[in-house]
Amino acid sequence: MKVRLPSSATLLVCLALAALTNLPYLHAVLDAPPGRHFVGFFYYIDDAYNYLSYAQQAEDGAFVFRNKMVPEDHAPALVNLEWWTVGRLSSLLGRRPALAYRVFGVLVATVLVLVVGRLLARRGIGGSRRGAALLLVFTGAGVGGLLLRLGVPGQRCLDLATGLFPFIETLANPHFTTGTLLLLLALLSFAEDRPAAGVVWGSLLGLVRPYDLGLLVAARGAGIAVTERPAAWPRALLPLVGLIPALAYNHWLFLRDARFATYSSAQYVMPPLVDFLPALAPAALLAAFLWRPERPGASTRKAELHLAAWAAVGLLVAAARPVPFPLQFLAGLGLPLLSLAAIGLARHREAATWAAVAGLGSTAVMALILVWAPNPRWHVPAERLDAALLLRPACGPHDLALTPPDIGLYTAGLTACRVYVGHAAARGYAEREQQARTFYGPAEPAWRTLLLDRAAVTRLMLPGDPGPVPAGWLGEATPFRRVGRVGEGTAAISVYAREAAVPSLR
Repeated sequence: MKVRLPSSATLLVCLALAALTNLPYLHAVLDAPPGRHFVGFFYYIDDAYNYLSYAQQAEDGAFVFRNKMVPEDHAPALVNLEWWTVGRLSSLLGRRPALAYRVFGVLVATVLVLVVGRLLARRGIGGSRRGAALLLVFTGAGVGGLLLRLGVPGQRCLDLATGLFPFIETLANPHFTTGTLLLLLALLSFAEDRPAAGVVWGSLLGLVRPYDLGLLVAARGAGIAVTERPAAWPRALLPLVGLIPALAYNHWLFLRDARFATYSSAQYVMPPLVDFLPALAPAALLAAFLWRPERPGASTRKAELHLAAWAAVGLLVAAARPVPFPLQFLAGLGLPLLSLAAIGLARHREAATWAAVAGLGSTAVMALILVWAPNPRWHVPAERLDAALLLRPACGPHDLALTPPDIGLYTAGLTACRVYVGHAAARGYAEREQQARTFYGPAEPAWRTLLLDRAAVTRLMLPGDPGPVPAGWLGEATPFRRVGRVGEGTAAISVYAREAAVPSLR
């Protein structure tokens, strides 16, 4: 079998995308403001540390994970191949999970560029024309960057604020990029009449990003409807039976098990439909008016029609909102839209593709400008991260830590502890956050002690320097003893461990 190496244009796009989306991270680490640390992520920091809470378990050798964002101790039940891979990679890098995620993200994004490059090559798009087409796919978006410059709030610029397009996926969230890659591989495998490969890729997708597995089933069904005669539909649909185990597992875990209800939480609010127009309309219109499935090769035509089906299903989800958390199904939607637009533009002069790259690249440029500047959301006081790291050697998988909410996220992502307050989408978060605010406010020591005992808290963070025994906070009889302190003065944080067993309150 002849192996075709990627073209030089494809490799240059891989290198350019890796540089553009990773140099801001290096800059954020090296140029952090005095007294602050970079948290390792620019976007979706709470979600990112939720991912790390599972990767940390993989660092310690686990393959099946607990949800550390809920306080109740429970048996592990979640399998996620991406987070397991990141955790094992982090262990090789000296327990640096944020760095491991960047390395993992570069690898995934590179494979994604190569897969799209192969799709373009099969359409006969080569040389610099292929490079321009790939740049359009991996730097294009809507007009959110321009709208932000005009004063529109950032949360309404959806192509800039969410993972709709490959550039923001690659820059902000390798979890989105991984889902997009696996979805694309599965869909192309089905379209190319390789159902066994489609089932394998789809099952892997179900163990990485379950939302995209549902999207795969819908897009494959729509693809069959437009590529096969009705008499052939049952035969074409039959391989999807192979995805039932992954679908059943995800239904049981995320919709039936309250411990993992974070992933179906109503906390994820869908933006207004009007905000999707400037984000998606430019790419959608280019694809609609320029792309035609003209290639005579049957598999190439089917592949493109399946991309169109993916795009159509995504746009329908954005408009009709048939599920409680539709935004989760739209990550990477720009990839099929921009791929079809690039294929359509290839029928015209190469300058037309370069014009589209320039016209749809403003969001990528604005994103780079934003993440290059210091920001208190991702450059946090050094003590907040250092306190979580200080707790790392004192934490085990059955320990529960009560910390301020922001440090709870870092604690879950960087230590083996479960946390009392962490991710805002976790079940019961609002009630626990209010209790934590009361705990760190002017509460009585007896009330604080009762909360710690009822919740079975074994690790605790307190502001300032309450001493080796936090009697002022918890009374003289407290079993908590200090294991370390970070910072000085009002920025100091003391870390405590419970030395006695949690009393039974039954």
